[in-house]
Formats: sequence, structure tokens, C-alpha cells
Amino acid sequence: MLERRIAARLMARASTFALCGAVFATVAVAADVADTIGGGVGTGTETIVVTGTKFNAEAAPAKASINTTEPQTIITKSYIENLTNPSADYVTVLAIAPSLTGLDVNGPGLSDGNVKNTLRGMPDGNFGMTYDGIPFGDTNGPTHHSASYFPGTTIGSINVERGPGNAGNLGASTWGGSINMYSEVLNPDMGVKASASRGSWNTSTLDLNFQSGDISGLGKTRILADFSGVQTEGYLTNQSMMKDNELLKLESEFAPGWTLTLFANRNNLHQHVSDKNGATAAQIVTYGKQYSLQKNDPTAPDYYGYNYADKITDMDYVRLRGAVTDWLSIDDQAYTYAYVNKTVTTTSTQQTFSGNALAWKTIGTSLIDPNTSKVTKFANDLPGYTKLNAYRVWGNVFRASADFTAGPVTGQIRAGVWWEGQATERQRYYFDVTKCAAANCSPFHQAWLYADASNKSASTDPSLYQGRYGVGYLEHTGWNQIEPFVEVELHPIENLTITPGFKYIDWNHTVDPNSVISGTTTTATTGCAGNKCQGPAFYNGTVTSFTTSRPLYFATANYKIEPNWSTYFQFATGIYVPDISVFEQQKPNTFPAAMTTVNYQFGTVYYADNFSIDADVYYIAAKHNYTYSNCVSDPSQQCATDTGDATYKGIEGEATYNLSDLGFDGVTIFSNGSLNSAKSGFAQLKNAPYWTAAAGLIYDLGDIRFSLIDKTVGQQYMDNASANGTRTLGADGQPFYRLPAYSTLNFTTAYKFAEHFEVSVSVNNLLDDRSLVSTSGTDGKDSTGVGAAMSVSDYMHRPTSTDQYYFQSSRSFQVSLKAKI
Repeated sequence: MLERRIAARLMARASTFALCGAVFATVAVAADVADTIGGGVGTGTETIVVTGTKFNAEAAPAKASINTTEPQTIITKSYIENLTNPSADYVTVLAIAPSLTGLDVNGPGLSDGNVKNTLRGMPDGNFGMTYDGIPFGDTNGPTHHSASYFPGTTIGSINVERGPGNAGNLGASTWGGSINMYSEVLNPDMGVKASASRGSWNTSTLDLNFQSGDISGLGKTRILADFSGVQTEGYLTNQSMMKDNELLKLESEFAPGWTLTLFANRNNLHQHVSDKNGATAAQIVTYGKQYSLQKNDPTAPDYYGYNYADKITDMDYVRLRGAVTDWLSIDDQAYTYAYVNKTVTTTSTQQTFSGNALAWKTIGTSLIDPNTSKVTKFANDLPGYTKLNAYRVWGNVFRASADFTAGPVTGQIRAGVWWEGQATERQRYYFDVTKCAAANCSPFHQAWLYADASNKSASTDPSLYQGRYGVGYLEHTGWNQIEPFVEVELHPIENLTITPGFKYIDWNHTVDPNSVISGTTTTATTGCAGNKCQGPAFYNGTVTSFTTSRPLYFATANYKIEPNWSTYFQFATGIYVPDISVFEQQKPNTFPAAMTTVNYQFGTVYYADNFSIDADVYYIAAKHNYTYSNCVSDPSQQCATDTGDATYKGIEGEATYNLSDLGFDGVTIFSNGSLNSAKSGFAQLKNAPYWTAAAGLIYDLGDIRFSLIDKTVGQQYMDNASANGTRTLGADGQPFYRLPAYSTLNFTTAYKFAEHFEVSVSVNNLLDDRSLVSTSGTDGKDSTGVGAAMSVSDYMHRPTSTDQYYFQSSRSFQVSLKAKI
């Protein structure tokens, strides 16, 4: 029944999807990646050409290209489709790469709350993400939402670039690297694939995939359509989710040497989740590690019906590329993408032990009469808020490349320009959840009628925003940015490629002066003692826009020692462009300095007939390094802190060995790992593991396939050190917020039968490791005194802390049936 409901919903949405006149757009794949991996109709990033060896690159789940100029890991469609969970999103898939971490505490791909990757100890937002070359991310800071964009079924391959790339690599924060995802390659032959799965926590998935092949009478014109859906109750209590995704792609070689690509993707998600997604130590002791929401007590803030989110996203592009002459080519892309998040949640989900389970009620609350300024007290009512984050981004990238010969030197000049604009609305309204529920009100349309005067936004100035009460913030922001770039690929001698490059950033942010701004104290117009409010007010700063302008320089080199062995070097400067938090300051008449970096990397790649190996060392010097933590004024929001100078350095490597030469046909083993230092001063930064390691065994021969793959994330801190390098200490005198290493071992097996069918089983977290993987909040409570906790992991002795805990989800399984025609 569940699969039929998902299928019916998908078909209904697909019909609408196919009829809508989508605006199509894209950014081109960076030229060096396209040259290295492939381009044009019917080709893509799945195949790496390795000259002079018989090594099967598809057998390696993660590897680098022989032509790369920076540390790189390429993940193919076969790994995504065959060796990961059917519900996996890109966070789950990416965990295989060295220096990358990421998992979903609600189960693989089953939540969009607090699910992020880190790379080399850098949080999401300090490295870029692209899909088919389009840089995407939130407009209030370039972070990402894994369940809202591009499920695993829509990913044809991934190129993880652990470096800034070259001048043509685009994005707001590419200094830390780029995770480049690509849609599925369009094949010349017609094909249909269908899969369905069922598993733990009533999780069901469905995917329908159609490829037209070359359409008769239209030459090399091909169409891809993919419709997928996921529904689950989730590992965490009552944290359910349902989503569907529709993708259409058309590619046509309409004239010799000219290709047109049209692409459209839609994603719709509904989930029950608190905006504060973790459980407190007291909740864990009382209800267990699995606790999130409950359905039994509507007077409590963690009631299922009061905490939910709806998200809709889209991405569309049109791309035209071709050869103008035998030496000049152009590539032009226009694109748009959007994200709309409507969240309803209670202000506090904190509970203590069962004997004092409703202690939150002692905070009291009140309601402002919308027709007067009268305040009525409702001591047992629940405060809550609605949250909107909605933006539309549009842009265009033009690239041109020209081959040349100058005496003994050959090469290619690549130049272009990236333009992008966007408009964003972010808002929060505080309201009395109890009164709203009793009146059966619509929170997103009537919350202001139930403004809660105990919240700072309503109590400071009841005349905020056109007479509507309870405004937390209402921001209208935007940007316009342009980035011209040029690079020259030189071949001065045989087997040597040198590519210097230059890019200029001109990025202008704006804010509507009538906005009500989030953040700390802002300058107000009326109604506040000393002309200051301890909460939001009309924006009255002297800065209504600011522009970040900076030149960036690049230089890379690749030398092939042998046809199957190369070495490379990279130098690059980088920048993290300040985001809209610039306007969310105490006195917004200045703005923070941009984070700038200098990157140095050196590495080597080697392929033999039966094995591959690559390794690298890196060093990144950052000025004005920003980290994010819960705001003091509003713990549900993230505030940036400039930690000063920071240094990222380390060693990475990966290797794959096919054991067929030892008589073990179909058997492949692989491993990768990293040693990572991410320090400000002499102290490791928060959420920055000291090391990562992965290893696996894969058997794939005939009709049988199975794999065992383990990923281990090293110890890390959940807090930043103070200026003198000290951290919060536990009762034993050791750092209180230090987490030990944890591992995830996954198992998959499959059997092919009747030529076109396959049944498979996947087990996530085979050893049922329930380790603590993250916390938010660092109140330090219960870390001293009699009976105090030794560390943050000692949650049994933290009855008063409001820190929130996130554990690895328990062992789970899914059984899948696939058909391919």
C-alpha cells in the first residue's frame, strides 16, 4: 500500500512536472574536470581513462584521475547504486572519501535536520557544492540541505575536489574544496529501471528511471526521466519524513559539434522535526538515545503536532556548447534554483527527568491582545514560532576556450564570466502555540494574532512591523555578483601541464532598510531604553549594502612520470565572501573582514594493472577564520565567530587492489585515510576530527555481489578553545567536550536472477554502534562539583544541562527488488 501511495503521488507530480514550462539553466562543468573525465552527449564523469594499464576503474569505489591537479576522489554510479543504502543521500555517499565525515542521526538519508558533511575539519559552508556544475547553497550562508536536493537516485557520479580548483572553479566558498555532483549520463540505447525497497522503521523507497536512447529522426537526442520517493517513520521517535523528487533531462546534438541540454528537477519534503533537533541528557536518561518527539501529551513542547517542516526546492538550467571553429569553442549556461522552507516549532523542547518532566512551564508566558497593548498571562501555555527561509537564485556562466601553438609550446586559453543574483526573505514570528492550537489557527497566516509577549521580540516593542506582534525577524536581502576569470593551460614539454589563472570577485550584498533584523542588539527607532532593544527592531544601520572585491590567483601543474604515474602541485588563493550576518550586529554600520586563504598542495597518482594508489599533503593558511555556534541571544540560531588566523594541514591517501592476480576473481579490497590538523593558535577547532579511515571488501562476480565497508571518524572537540588555548574541563581535569572516535560498518549483498531482476539486502551500522557523534550547545553544566560528569559523554550525570545530543542511529536494514530492461 505504501509503495502504491508513493507511486500514485509521483505520477501525479510527474504529470504536472512534465507540463510546466520550467525555466532551464546551468553552470558548465569546470573545464579541467570536463577535459579529464568527459563531456558531450553520452559521456560523463563515470569513466577515467588510464593509459598503459588494464586496471578497471569501476572496481575502485573511490579514486583519483591521472590528470588531476589537486587532491581528488571520484565516486562512480556503480558505487552509489550498488554499495549504498537505497535511501542514501549525498551525505551518506560522501562518507567514503578521505577527510570527509557525515551521517544522518535519523537513519541514512532520512532527515533534513542537522545533517552535514565536514571536509578536513571544515564545516559545511566552508567548501562548495555543485550539481551539473551549478554552485548551490543557502543565501544566508552557503550551507546545504541534503534531503532537500538531489537524492542518491539522481546522482550519476561525484567528483570530490579537496582544493580550490583553478580560476574557472566557481562558488562562494571554494577555498576549502568543491563537492561536484553530476546527473546521470544519457545513453544511446533505450532503458528502463525500477526499484522498490522496504525496511527498518517502516522505511520505503521507490525509483522509476527511463532513458529514451537516441530518438529516431532527431539524431543524437536523448531524454532521461527519473521519479523517486522515500517515506519513513525514522529511527528517532516520531521523526517521520516523506519526500519525492522528479527529474527531467534532455540533451541533443542538434548540429555537428553543437549540444543543447535542458534540465529540470523538483523536490518536495514534509517532515516532523524540532528546530532544536537533539535530545538533552535528561531526556536521554529518561527516554533513551532514540528520543525526539512524542504523540501522547499535547501540553508538552516536544509534541509531534507542534514541530514540523515543509520544504520545496527546484533547479533548472539550459546549456549550449559547441565549436565555433576548429580551435575556438564556447559554452553558455543560464540557471535558476530555489528553496522554500516553512517550519513550525515550539521555542523549547527541553525536558528534565520524569519527576520534573514539565519544568519548562515555570518560564511562564503571556499573550498580547492584537487590538490593544493589553498583556494577558497564560502561565502554562507553550511558546513557539514559525520560520520561513525562501530564496530564488538566477545566474549565467559564459566560457570560451581557444587552442593555440607557439613554437614548441601548445596549450589552451580558457576565459569566461559568472554573473549571479538572488532575492531572499527570511522571517520568524513568535506565537502562543496553545492558543493557536485551540483556535485551529494557521500558524503561517495567523501567528501574529497569537504573539507571545514573554518572547523578547514582542515584549520589547509591541509596535514592531506594521502593528504585527511577535516578530522575531523579517529580512529581505539579496546580492548581485560578477566574477570574470581566465586561465592558460600550457604544455611546455611532453607530459607537463602548467595552468596559471586569475579571477576577480565583485560581490554586492543588499538589505531592505525596512527589514526587521535577526541577531543581537540592533539600533532601534523608538520604544527602547537608551535607544537600544535586546532583540530585533527596524533595521536602522548605516550599511544597507556592502561589496566584497578581491583578485584571486591560481597555479597548478601536472607531470606524468610515466603514462600511468603522475605528480601534481597546486597553489591558490581563496576567499569566503561575508554573508548576510554582516547586517546582524549590535551596531550594523561596519562589516566583518572577509576570510581569506592561501593553499598549497602536492600529490601523486599511480595506476597498475591490479591496483591504484594516490596520496597528497596539504597546507592552508586562513585569516579571519569563522566558526559557527549557537547564538547567546537565540540558541536556535547560528552565529559566526572570528577565531583569527587558522591553519589546516594534513596527509591523505587512498588505495584499491583487485585480487584477481592472486586467484581471487571478483574480489577487491580498498582503504583510505587522513591525518588532519585544523587549528587556531595551538588548539584544534571544534567539529574537526584528528583523522579519518575507511576500508572495505567487495565481491562482484557473475550473479552475486556483496560488500563490507567501514568508515571511522577520529576524536574531535565540540567546543572551541579560549584565546589562551584552554577548554572547559570535566571533573577529571580533562577536556569536557572531547568525543572519542566512532565507526560505521555497512553490509550489502545482491543476487541477480531471470536476467533482468535483482534482489538485494543492505544493512546500515552492522555492529549497532550507538556512539555519540555530535552535540550542540556548550553550557558546561554539571562538569564540576560532587557527582559531576567526567565528560560530555557522561550524560547520566548531567541533569541540568541543556546541551543537545546526537547519536548514531541503530542497526537497520532494507530489502530491495530491482528490474532493468
